[in-house]
Amino acid sequence: MVEGRTLAAGIMFAIFVIMVGLALTYDGDARFLPLVIGIPGLLLSGAQLAIELRTAKGEHEFTAENRSAEFKMIFWFVFFVVGIIFFGFPYGGPAIVAMYLHFSWRERWYVSLGAALFAWAILYGVFGYVLGLPLFEGLVVQWVLG
Repeated sequence: MVEGRTLAAGIMFAIFVIMVGLALTYDGDARFLPLVIGIPGLLLSGAQLAIELRTAKGEHEFTAENRSAEFKMIFWFVFFVVGIIFFGFPYGGPAIVAMYLHFSWRERWYVSLGAALFAWAILYGVFGYVLGLPLFEGLVVQWVLG
């Protein structure tokens, strides 16, 4: 039987293979962003799948500490997705980065805010200014500005 970690790595690898494959069928401008995200994701998920396949079976023990860490990870993933949907990448992304670093990793506020500023600079600078890609601004911004 396939272990959960191996199954999850395989599913992520399959998602990125499909994503990159579909992106290659798009015309030039439409394929750019899916490939920018998909190719590194494909490489990283492929490496993780290889690691999981080479790891000895039963080497990963499921303890209460592991369960707590997994619930924490799922919480932050859901929080990030909901934050992006409601507040968008330009506003929600940096705020969530700061909250994650401060509350989950117990970083000081100046470190968390510095990382949020860096995330904002990447989102606006690289994606918005250099690449000229419009970022999803979130439902709240659309509701407020109309």
